[in-house]
Amino acid sequence: MSSHIRVGSITLTLLLPILLVGLSSPLSMQAQAAETCAGDTSPIQWNETAQRMALVPFYNGNWWNDWDDMYYDDYEEGEGNGDKDDGEMVQDTPTSPENPLNPEEEWMYRDWMKPRLDPLEENHYTTMLIGNDSVGILRVNLSADYRTTVCIRLQDMNLNAVEGDVYLLTTEEYDNYAQSYQAAHEDNYYGYEDIEKSLSNIPPEWRSFNFLGWKSYRDSHEYEQTSEVNFALNLDGPEIYSSLFTGTEWQDFYIVIDTWDNVHDGDADAPNSIVAADVTIITTERSFILPPFTVSLVFLVVLLGTLSIPFILNAKYMKAGLVSEVPQHIVPSLDTPAQYNAPAQYHAPSLPITPPSHNSESPLTMPPKDVVQLPTPLPAAHQNPQSIAEVPDGQA
Repeated sequence: MSSHIRVGSITLTLLLPILLVGLSSPLSMQAQAAETCAGDTSPIQWNETAQRMALVPFYNGNWWNDWDDMYYDDYEEGEGNGDKDDGEMVQDTPTSPENPLNPEEEWMYRDWMKPRLDPLEENHYTTMLIGNDSVGILRVNLSADYRTTVCIRLQDMNLNAVEGDVYLLTTEEYDNYAQSYQAAHEDNYYGYEDIEKSLSNIPPEWRSFNFLGWKSYRDSHEYEQTSEVNFALNLDGPEIYSSLFTGTEWQDFYIVIDTWDNVHDGDADAPNSIVAADVTIITTERSFILPPFTVSLVFLVVLLGTLSIPFILNAKYMKAGLVSEVPQHIVPSLDTPAQYNAPAQYHAPSLPITPPSHNSESPLTMPPKDVVQLPTPLPAAHQNPQSIAEVPDGQA
């Protein structure tokens, strides 16, 4: 193998990871997702293939605080409308919130029960009405056997584009996100929001050690200050979360549409209007799925190939000059004719000198050249010498 081929193969090996990263970049994924946002859709079977949830500013989300809405009518005798018996439990749950910009229904934000969902294997479309300073959520169970494309468009009630934030979270990250929302809308967290904001822009390599705050799935599916989002997702396998204290837990996925000013510095502000989010989910069955260890294997091969380059170059440098090329056929033998250069007189000046071969004649047996015949001189008797005395006077 020549040196050019070796150099080319090494260069191709080093550029392969860059090519793979370029093909899997968010720009190419978003362009591919935009092309697959159309298709036949079916209605969502709520609480079977998806669950509609919400976070609203007038509800803290803690189930034990719901007892604050249940109270006993213990008016003193003669006060109140004494027609109610003592000990009667009255539920104070407003059917219409005080803020008219919150169209969420009660069953959306009082999500105590989270039923087990079927794997998402069908195309769905829905429109979510999200109030101001609130969060609209779709909880789904994504399948590793299908490629999932999510397309979201945000508008107000007058069909004008509205900027918001879209996140894809797992169950573990959603719990942290919900806690962050509650801390921002309550006063009993004692500086929790300030500490969380100070850690919101922590570098990615240290986010796993951040005990406060939250991050999106794979730390990449967050789309802020946008009115239209298209993204695709391929899972390597079932999503699980392992912890030293809780063990292994199954993870659902939460498509979060954010219309409040969260702790991130680059997010959108509250739009002060009701937001209508058109959500389209397209699933495509995957024909070939690479096992997860192939990624580690490819990077291991690239790493070993990169580390071996100095050793290969050093070995070639150490071997340089040790093997010299010895000219062959120095001494004539019976198989090799003797090399003889013909004298200069046997070669024409204008013709190139060619070495003799087995079929050519030896210089000693070459035919002599033609001898050029010179003209014969005339005899002296035919010459008529003039006498000196006969020369005219003018010519002497």
